[in-house]
Amino acid sequence: MNVYEPIPRASGPATVRFTGRNADFRRLVTRGALLELVTFGFYRFWLATDIRRHLWLNTEIDGDALEYTGRGKELLFGFLVALAVLVPVFLAYFLIGLAFERYKAFASLPLYAFLYLFGQFAVYRARRYRLTRTVWRGIRFWMTGSGWAYAMRALLWGLLLIPTIGFGYPWRTAALERYKLGHTYYGNLPGRFASSGWGLFKRVWWVWLLGLLPMIMVFGGLVAAGIAGNMGQTKQSPLMVGSGIAMIAGIFPLFALPFLHAVRVSKEWKWWAEGIRFGDAAVGCVLPSTALIGVYWSLIGMGLLVVLIFSALGAGVAGLVSAGLGHAGFAGLAGHPPIWIIAAYGVWYIGLLLTLGVVGRIYTLQRVWQRVAGTCVLLNPGATAHVTAAGEAASALGEGLADGLDFAGF
Repeated sequence: MNVYEPIPRASGPATVRFTGRNADFRRLVTRGALLELVTFGFYRFWLATDIRRHLWLNTEIDGDALEYTGRGKELLFGFLVALAVLVPVFLAYFLIGLAFERYKAFASLPLYAFLYLFGQFAVYRARRYRLTRTVWRGIRFWMTGSGWAYAMRALLWGLLLIPTIGFGYPWRTAALERYKLGHTYYGNLPGRFASSGWGLFKRVWWVWLLGLLPMIMVFGGLVAAGIAGNMGQTKQSPLMVGSGIAMIAGIFPLFALPFLHAVRVSKEWKWWAEGIRFGDAAVGCVLPSTALIGVYWSLIGMGLLVVLIFSALGAGVAGLVSAGLGHAGFAGLAGHPPIWIIAAYGVWYIGLLLTLGVVGRIYTLQRVWQRVAGTCVLLNPGATAHVTAAGEAASALGEGLADGLDFAGF
């Protein structure tokens, strides 16, 4: 069985390139984080819009940049409408929990299942909103399909991950991408997804297995230690010593997980890009497996640096405050710190979160987008030459639901 459908090549490939500057994006997200602080988080809707506009506008396909036409107030309105939907759900669950306290733990299972299903519905609708605000050469993308049908597929495929220890992930991802792209259009040009789950599995199975290895070794060591203990064996027994060696040895591969994650993400991006079809147009991608290792290690390094700097600032301020309180130090507060100390801690904590958010947006959004886009080409671009406009703009309700349920998106 072929991993991919044959790629039509009626005309030469068109380049895809990212023209944005790192400094511009860094200023954008830093300014956005400060505005989020002074607006108590409400600026995030406008920041998400600015980020998309920056990424879209600086992505050129065959010399023409993408355009993002969404607006921050649409996202805010969608979020407010979503709150009107979600608040009664959580309130009803809270009241049911009070009335049936002893059944509350059992009742959580259907609640979590419903929230997951609802979240996947929101993810699909949010994608529909973003696509209808994405324009290339004056023609917008759009989607059909049912958010609930997608959510049921996501739930059922998700159940497969448990008995397969995650090895069903490639087939789940391929099935969901087929549904999404199968209902996606560029004007009147229909999309489809040509990559297969088996194709992704062949690329990432060894990465997945190496990622599971530390957990297998630690878990196996714990089980062996438990068996040895039940058998009354001493710490010097071969089984007990072997379990200890297995657990210690399982810790060292954990340091390789960032490498493995970067390799897996690179392979998955390439697999996904090579599966995109719109009519006879296709995408080619030459993203190397090692392309994102530097990005993720830079993210880890910058994250640790931020934590160390804020820890030093916190320790310094705590030292100054303690010195100002005299010999009694913090013990003299008798468990009742003044409001200014609480406020200072709050500012420190919020500053840490905002700074980590800026670092995360830089490396997980712009840097990854930059690397992936720069290795792609549009094959047979002539197939898009006679596309006509179609479809209608979707509401931002899906974006609001995804934001309210804290599901991934930007």
